[in-house]
Formats: sequence, structure tokens, C-alpha cells
Amino acid sequence: MERSLSPTARRYFLVWTLIGWGGVGVCGALFFAGVLDFTMSAKVSLYGISVWLNGWLLAISANRTKPRSKFDLYHDCLVIWIVSYAMTNVLWEIPWVLASPFVFEGLNSLEDIVAHTDYMRSSILNMYWWVLASFGSVDLRTVNHDSTFYVVELFAFANVCATLYFFYLNKKRSPYRYLVIVLGCGEPIAATFIFSFAEVFGGFVNMTGGVADTLLALVWTQYQYFVFPMIFGYLGFQLLREDW
Repeated sequence: MERSLSPTARRYFLVWTLIGWGGVGVCGALFFAGVLDFTMSAKVSLYGISVWLNGWLLAISANRTKPRSKFDLYHDCLVIWIVSYAMTNVLWEIPWVLASPFVFEGLNSLEDIVAHTDYMRSSILNMYWWVLASFGSVDLRTVNHDSTFYVVELFAFANVCATLYFFYLNKKRSPYRYLVIVLGCGEPIAATFIFSFAEVFGGFVNMTGGVADTLLALVWTQYQYFVFPMIFGYLGFQLLREDW
């Protein structure tokens, strides 16, 4: 059978997304207007998106309003998560992978990034620099051409392709659709482990601030990519067994 996101869960997620990404837009606008500096606007945005990534929990709330079977609930949670994950890939990671080798040169400190504030504010088109450099407010690997960071971010392409393939199989009602989730759940776990612990083992040399900033860079913006794939690997397995 073809499963689709319930109308209630879809509505909840759309509102949640407008709030989450709308907040990023507001931070960008306040930075452009000179109300917020680069560091504050970027960090608030990062905190906002890290909270937004928990949006799959809204499916549980939606199910209480209009109950569906547990497998339909599993599907709702799974779909919201993979769409959320793919959105971060499309809106930040893939543009960063494509542009960062050419955009960033000679940046070795947060002060180097902040020095480009006038350029970012000189034109709305130049705000692409704010978007691409935002993670640099807590992790300099965004801008200093760290090879490990770059290679890990290449997984964004594979994730987007897997997400599209899942929806293609779901549309065809393929019994193998959830196999995509089960087989793919280990990739973000491994990538996040490398992403975070490469810096831990390296002595936190790329962390630009104190403990709070390090936690933001390596924990609060990353735990979703480590914990949630475990959850959805299990739920995907249950859905796969139901299909079979």
C-alpha cells in the first residue's frame, strides 16, 4: 500500500517549518540591517534549526488529534525526519560544498569572518556569504578548507538522492521502500561520529568560542544526526516487516 503523510501532520510540519526557517530569515534580516552582529545572528539561527530538526515529534501530537495505525504513525515520523534532513542538505550543505572552495580564502579565525561584515551588508545578494559562513561562528572548519569536514559534507548528495528514491518507491508501493531507510541509517551516524570526534581528537583547534559554542557545534546541532537515524532505522525495519 502507498502511505502518505497525514494532513494533520503535514499542516503541523508546515507551520513548524515556517517558524523555524522564518526565524533564520529574521536573523539574517536583522544582521543585514545592523541590529545583530554576525556572531549573534548566526548562533541564534543555528540554535533555531537544531530545535526545528526535532519536528518529527509533531507527528505524535498530530496522531493524538486524529489517531491512525502505529505503522502510519511510524511513516509520518519518518517522512518528516527525512524531509527535514534533506532540507538542511539542500539549503546549506550542498551549496556550501559547491561554493566554499572558491568563496573562502585565508580565513583562520572568527575575526577574519567578521571582517567581511561590510561586504555581506553591502548588497542583499552578498548575504550568500552570511549563509555559507554561518556555521563558522562556532566551527572554523566551515571556512578554513578542512578536508575531513569537506569530505563528510559530501554525504549530503547521497542523502538527497536516497530521499528522492524513497519517495519514488513509496509512490510505486514498492515493498523495498523502507529498505532504503534501513540500509541508509548508518551513514549519518558514521558521518556525525567522524564530524564531531575528528575535532575532539584534534584538541578542539577549530572551535572559536568557549564550552557553550563547542557544545553548539558538536552536540546540539549534531545529536539529531546520530540519535534519530537509530530511531528511524528501527521504525523503518518495523515498516519493512509490515510490507513484507
